[in-house]
Amino acid sequence: MLARPNYMFADLGLDAIDRGLADPRLARFLEDARASGGIADNRLRLHMPHLSLCSDKVADGVPPPIFYVGQDCSQRQLFGDDWTRSPDSGLRTPDAELEAAAADGYLIALERGAYYGYARTRLHLNGAPVEVAFERLIIALRPRAGAPTRFCAYYGLIQSIER
Repeated sequence: MLARPNYMFADLGLDAIDRGLADPRLARFLEDARASGGIADNRLRLHMPHLSLCSDKVADGVPPPIFYVGQDCSQRQLFGDDWTRSPDSGLRTPDAELEAAAADGYLIALERGAYYGYARTRLHLNGAPVEVAFERLIIALRPRAGAPTRFCAYYGLIQSIER
């Protein structure tokens, strides 16, 4: 039996979305972000339930701290609601290894303006091992025109969960 790595992340590039290979919800989010010129405007509100928002403070191997978790975002689907109530100022999902494996996508989004990729990962949820496959689109946005800081808007869509 071949051993598979616990985490596999593939940078598919925005061209994959432009060619119609991404989920249409992610394509709409990218289209709205492009139309806004990279500024968080009213178009972002349509996507908020599915997003998590993070600061632009990224270090190698560590994704930025999360400051907003939408009610229908993929992290809530995987990990539930309890972790979102942490008293810490910057949230992290409950899986530190997954966080480290996912960090590069945020760096790429901040460098290029956006990142689109596919991931497959093994985790332990409620004490049971599961394999999760998901698409993710991370877009770097400014809160307003000319703002010196940015934030990352993460839109993840779970494609499968196998127990």
